[in-house]
Amino acid sequence: MKRHFPLFILLILLCAIGVWSWTAQPWKDWKKGGPDENAVVLDRYDRVLDEYVSLGSYTALHRMNTQYPMQTKLLIEDVLKLGVVNEPDVELRLRHYYLDSTVQVLLDEVHRQYSDMSDIEADLNSAFEELKKQDPNFKMPHIYTQVSCLNQSIVVSDTLIGISLDKYLGEDFPLYAEYYTAEQRAQMTRDAIVRDAINAYQQYSR
Repeated sequence: MKRHFPLFILLILLCAIGVWSWTAQPWKDWKKGGPDENAVVLDRYDRVLDEYVSLGSYTALHRMNTQYPMQTKLLIEDVLKLGVVNEPDVELRLRHYYLDSTVQVLLDEVHRQYSDMSDIEADLNSAFEELKKQDPNFKMPHIYTQVSCLNQSIVVSDTLIGISLDKYLGEDFPLYAEYYTAEQRAQMTRDAIVRDAINAYQQYSR
């Protein structure tokens, strides 16, 4: 008589294999020391803002006010100067501002050029590693991206660096010719982001 392998034992074996495969990579990461808490990871605040602007998403607006309160305050009050962040209708003014046709051109180009920013993250990590070597007490800022509607290129506070991606679309970006000289446009490139961010943060910290 044939003896059948018990079904519940087979299920247990399959579950065990699944759990092992799911945890294998984290185990490898743990053996390597885990993720670096001090590593720069660019926070794409510009995408949350764009979700609110393009879709009128309450969820995105809630995230702006709870997950990014300081970024939102700086953008509304200091960069765009639309009023005070806790005014009842300020979020509507913010949305209408970004729905302007010229600003929409900027947003579309930011989407196109900055879908991947891994190269900039790597360069920022290298730059900040050098700063930490020079000063053991150096505190790593939180770095985020935004679209400032051609206002400030870099926004700095005690713990934040905001990078306005719409100010780094390349010297040949057609819209720039209406507002900037050739000398200014030459500095508005992807390659200038890390340099500008480091210089602005160092000047602020002095």
